[in-house]
This record gives sequence, C-alpha cells and structure tokens, in this order.
Amino acid sequence: MKNPAYSKDPCANRRWFRDLLWRAFPAQSERELAEKASAVLDVSHRQVINWLREEHDPKLRYIMAVLALAGAEIVFRRIEG
Repeated sequence: MKNPAYSKDPCANRRWFRDLLWRAFPAQSERELAEKASAVLDVSHRQVINWLREEHDPKLRYIMAVLALAGAEIVFRRIEG
C-alpha cells in the first residue's frame, strides 16, 4: 500500500491544488485570483494567497468545491469552442 507520508515530493498536493485554483479562477495575477476565489469559497483573501504560495493545506470541502468549479470551467470552455 502506498503511504503519502513517504512521498518524494511532499509539496505535490499543495502544488496540485494551486494549479487547480488557477484553472477554476482564471486571472491575470495572484491578487485577482485571490479576490475571485475568496468571494466564491467564503474564505479570506489571505487564505487563498497562502494556498497559492503553497503555505497551507486546504480542507476537503474547499478541494471539492474547486474541483467542481474547475470541472465546470473545462466543460464550458469546450462548449464555447
């Protein structure tokens, strides 16, 4: 069984979530993304910045919300062409 505690890249999960945030909330800057995401996710602007800078792990409810948003964004992008 694989144990994530023995991962060769312990920041991989934070990096994955950071990339997911960029996909779910397309923006020109970190600040713009933080403003959008904080309003939708009902967290502080600083919390989103911490996620983007890979300083904190998000709770599961935020991961699921961003996954849903990123998935919907991908679908709408395909529909729009």
